[in-house]
Amino acid sequence: MGLGRLTGVHGLRGALKLRPDANSATTDPEVITALGEVEVEGRPHRVLDAGRLKGQILLRLEGIETRDQAETLIGQQVKGDASRFPPLPEGEYYWFQILGLPVLRETDGDLLGHLREIIPTPGHDVYVVHLGEKELLLPAVEGVITEINLAEGWIKAAPPPGL
Repeated sequence: MGLGRLTGVHGLRGALKLRPDANSATTDPEVITALGEVEVEGRPHRVLDAGRLKGQILLRLEGIETRDQAETLIGQQVKGDASRFPPLPEGEYYWFQILGLPVLRETDGDLLGHLREIIPTPGHDVYVVHLGEKELLLPAVEGVITEINLAEGWIKAAPPPGL
């Protein structure tokens, strides 16, 4: 599962800047720490620490102790084992769990499209739903996103009037 790409280093002790991909599994440093291990260049690295730094994740990995060592990893993709992600509270989902799911209109079950992207905003996420050339932006709030069923693989929505 892709977590993001290493974009730079921070400081002299090998800390790396991780920019989460648009469809990243998570943007939460606590989740990355809880994974315990990530993969870079096909090799496992134990996560020593993860925190936030200006819209990115500051990542410290075992065995990467100098700036020079960290610089060799810039541009590399970071992956994590999805089965090791900690469970979320009821009603919360990792992006990778819902991206690609069909979105059905709550009232009649008609297909509105498939969830192709999630745009994080300060107030709430916005779900970008595509059906052919049509694009529908749905605020990910209660009342608009009415149900998510991972077992059956669908999302139900009640788009506001005019959408």
